[in-house]
Amino acid sequence: MKKGFSDIEQFFLEAEEKRLKEIREKKEKNQKQLPRRENLINQIKNLNEKLKGKDRKIKELYREIGELRSELSRFRKRQKEIERKEEEFKQITTYKEKIENLQTEIAKLKGEIAEKERQIENLKAQEVPKPKVELFIEVALNSVSGLAAGKNRLKVLFSKRFRKDMVKEVSVRPFLFDSFISALSRIDTTSKLIKRDSKHDIYRIRVTSPYGEYRAIYLKMEGDTIKFVRFGQRDSIYGELETCGWKLE
Repeated sequence: MKKGFSDIEQFFLEAEEKRLKEIREKKEKNQKQLPRRENLINQIKNLNEKLKGKDRKIKELYREIGELRSELSRFRKRQKEIERKEEEFKQITTYKEKIENLQTEIAKLKGEIAEKERQIENLKAQEVPKPKVELFIEVALNSVSGLAAGKNRLKVLFSKRFRKDMVKEVSVRPFLFDSFISALSRIDTTSKLIKRDSKHDIYRIRVTSPYGEYRAIYLKMEGDTIKFVRFGQRDSIYGELETCGWKLE
């Protein structure tokens, strides 16, 4: 029996010792885990603090990104304005070149006009001897009298007064006769009725020359015949006709 109780006692002692050992190990383990847990908690706190800092940094970065985007948008607008200005400058350069070319052309034309004006003045200053002019006009008008004028194939006559007017003008303006012949050849477009008379209808033809505007007055005769009666500068010839009682319409 003693041996049996000893075994039981031994068993309980070992069991108690084992229990105490487990308690100690558990305690030691808890003691070991406590610092680790605290460390983890501290690490978590540190990470949270760091995350908070990161959040602030991220917000700051987002704010900077927004500012940079706004700045970029302003730069793009400025770039478009600059490109538009550059295009305008190119157009201005093109216009300047065109203006310079036009100015050069204008200067050239002015020079040509001045030369023509000098030639006209020289011609105006050169009076052809009246006998030669009279002979030229007589021959020229006689040759024209036999020719047809315009689409209606008109027969053309010239009065003595018309011949005197022509001699007077051509003696100081040699090219005026050519202008008259040119207008006569286009009588259908240069002619205009200016008065209806009981005997004859009165017409004029417009003669444009280097010396200015002239008018040739003619009467409509019987059939297809017309007779030129006066020739002179536009204003003076109309004034003389009104003085003579030919009231113009």
